[in-house]
Amino acid sequence: MTIGTPIFSPDPALYDDPTGRADRICRFVRRLQLWEGDFAGQHFHTHDFQEAVIRRIYGPSNDDGSRLVRMACIWIPRGNAKTTLAAALGLAHFLGPEAEAGGQVVMAAADRENAGIAFNSAHQFVLQDDTLASRVRAVESRKSLGHPKTKSTLKAISSEAYSKHGLNVSFFLADEIHAWPTGEGRKLFKTVTDSMVKRSHPLTVIISTAGDGQGGLAWDLWNYSHKVASGEIEDPTFAPIIFAAEPEADWRDEAAWHSANPAIDAGFCSLEELRIKARRIEHFPSEIADFRRFHLNQWQEGSANPWLALEIYDAAEAVTPMEGLTGRPCWIGIDLSSVEDLTAVVAVFPEGDGEARRYDVLPMFFLPEANIAKKGEKDRADYVRWAAEGFLTLTPGNVVDHSAIVDHVIALGEKYGVQEIAIDRWNSTAVNTSLQEEGFTINQFGQGFASMAAPVKELKRAILTGHFRHGGNPILRMCFGNVVAEKDAAENEKFTKDKARGRIDGAVAAAMAVGRVIANEVRPSPYESREGGFFFV
Repeated sequence: MTIGTPIFSPDPALYDDPTGRADRICRFVRRLQLWEGDFAGQHFHTHDFQEAVIRRIYGPSNDDGSRLVRMACIWIPRGNAKTTLAAALGLAHFLGPEAEAGGQVVMAAADRENAGIAFNSAHQFVLQDDTLASRVRAVESRKSLGHPKTKSTLKAISSEAYSKHGLNVSFFLADEIHAWPTGEGRKLFKTVTDSMVKRSHPLTVIISTAGDGQGGLAWDLWNYSHKVASGEIEDPTFAPIIFAAEPEADWRDEAAWHSANPAIDAGFCSLEELRIKARRIEHFPSEIADFRRFHLNQWQEGSANPWLALEIYDAAEAVTPMEGLTGRPCWIGIDLSSVEDLTAVVAVFPEGDGEARRYDVLPMFFLPEANIAKKGEKDRADYVRWAAEGFLTLTPGNVVDHSAIVDHVIALGEKYGVQEIAIDRWNSTAVNTSLQEEGFTINQFGQGFASMAAPVKELKRAILTGHFRHGGNPILRMCFGNVVAEKDAAENEKFTKDKARGRIDGAVAAAMAVGRVIANEVRPSPYESREGGFFFV
């Protein structure tokens, strides 16, 4: 989120526990013994922030006394023992106070190795206690524990969702969900949570640091967590638990570190190590984004050195409804991909003149359908969902079908007053020819400072003033978030793909379209605007 992150309070007294369920969980967790580091051999001491987390999840109850919360999202930085706590909660559902007959506790992560981290924590807790160990049967090669008395199981799985049907999960731990593959991760999450409808009181616990990029399951859950925490959405069955620094916090401010990392005050997250790391990355600016993400729990969108802040981009005026654009003049920018990457077609509809000019924006994007999930993982983009929502056109095969792009432009020409089409000179001969044969005026647009400086300047003005009415298109937003601007000696700017963090095709296409708008702007003659007196040349 951009403003006012709703931080979770670590004071356990704030969270009621009318049935005593949370207290029973806390007692069970305190019985477990730690096995590594300075605290090896000691019982699990639940610090205030950990007890607060437990009470927030297990305290709220329905009228019949059953647990109200069915899903909890715990967003907390690295080094705060989130996986250790989550493994303890998993055990509470496996053989502790929340266990049920035939329970299935599933611990999932991006891959089987990472899923094994939470499983190993749970297994080690069992091994430290002779009584627990005597009641559990372990198959380490399969990362599975069994509890013969209740016929319950605890096991680790990864994101190959196709092999997970037939589950009947009672407790689901989704570990470091920010790292899950975009396509397969969403399938796994849906497969497991769909299986939970067979249970009377299932619980999903998601633990993660903040992620990066737009789109994907983690992004959706991050946004939903903030909306529920802020009161924008009412969902009493969902517990958002967010430890983070404010978005505008100075990453070097130790107060922000304390705000995001309750384990500093608890004594097991090293403040000195954070200081050492912060001093080091002063000399490696590219690592600042990772520090913000992993230690301040701030979601990172787009470039580490963005051209414009996305909160400014998001503050645009409302776009004119599509029916209101019919017949209006527009200019189109096309940024073609090489073979299998994103292609952008962006139509802009100018309104007004000069500093008051607004642009209504109508973008469409194209990708080859083959390997779409893998492309989404590479670009940190939820292409599968965006295609389903109509923001992205998938063409058959493994290369972009240029005829689909031509057909889309023809359709735009039938509905709107297309004045001119700007297209990158590179690899555009076939599309150029096809569009010219359809009667469109084509401008081959260069990508250097000479061509791009004025359009980028005008585009920046429009975005800063809220006059770039983009309608919240998620792919266009991703592209602008990834933009890095290169400057020449005169401080002129152009977009550069070489330095961008991800796809910027939509931003480039928008800049080209805006460039042709201002190139065709009719300026009054100085003689016509002269009020009187002599005019010297």
